[in-house]
Amino acid sequence: MHQTQSGVALIMVLGMVAVIAAWASTAMYEDLISIRRIANIQEETRATMASESAYALTLLYLEEDQKLTNNLDTLEEDWAFELPPFPIDEGLIAVEIEDANRFFNLNDLVNDQGAVQSKHVEQLQRLFSYIGLDRYLVDALVDWMDKGDVPYGAGGAEDSAYYDKDYKIKNARLDSWSELKLIVGFDNGVLKKLATVATVRPSKNQGKTSININTSAPFVLMALFPNMNQDDEAVFFENRPYENESIINQQTWKTGGDIPRLSVHSDAFMLRTHALFGKANVREEFLLSRNGSTLKLLSRERRGWQF
Repeated sequence: MHQTQSGVALIMVLGMVAVIAAWASTAMYEDLISIRRIANIQEETRATMASESAYALTLLYLEEDQKLTNNLDTLEEDWAFELPPFPIDEGLIAVEIEDANRFFNLNDLVNDQGAVQSKHVEQLQRLFSYIGLDRYLVDALVDWMDKGDVPYGAGGAEDSAYYDKDYKIKNARLDSWSELKLIVGFDNGVLKKLATVATVRPSKNQGKTSININTSAPFVLMALFPNMNQDDEAVFFENRPYENESIINQQTWKTGGDIPRLSVHSDAFMLRTHALFGKANVREEFLLSRNGSTLKLLSRERRGWQF
């Protein structure tokens, strides 16, 4: 009897030890998860702070640039050169500054009242063709932004085109680049190509955002000047920078072009940052407007961007 009781007691003790061991193992695992979670939060915070530091330094740099260049912006300035990623506080950060005036502003398709600007639509259609995109996609983009409810052109897409979506057509200008993903036909492949020639920013001068002839991306000027061909563009680019936009008046291809939209000054810049701290991988884009030496943050969003 005594031996039986001892055996039962031993089994109970062993069972309790097993339960305690299992509990301790679980508790230790949960502690490790908590520690890892806290570490991830710390790394994410450090990456975000590194990005914000790059933003603060860029503000100072662009303020000084305005004072030194006297309303002339070119690709020969320091901000235009690509920098390699550099280490910072046990992490890594890459920074890229690009002026927004080198691109076609998609919000210029409509004016401040939401009316379609046909001339700008034709320009963007040419631009789509130049980069290998279906020009009818522009019609869907117009319908997303204009105030009308009749499909624009052969590729128009009003409310009926979004019947299977959990959102309705916006009928207003774009607020961000990522919003393009909501528009019929604008998949990742389209956005990747479009990013080389276009941007999304608040429209200026009733939908006439200026384009800097000293920094304009390939095909953008051709889109504004229907009589300009690739050879003309190559010669024009080769002789940049220009001190003022009046140089256009000397070009044989100027006829029918959108001369009033040209400038040699950039009033908006895009700062892209990519910070790596441990497992934290933070990519951000800041859109800045510049009026004289005063800079203002227009938007900030996380976007995919590789080193």
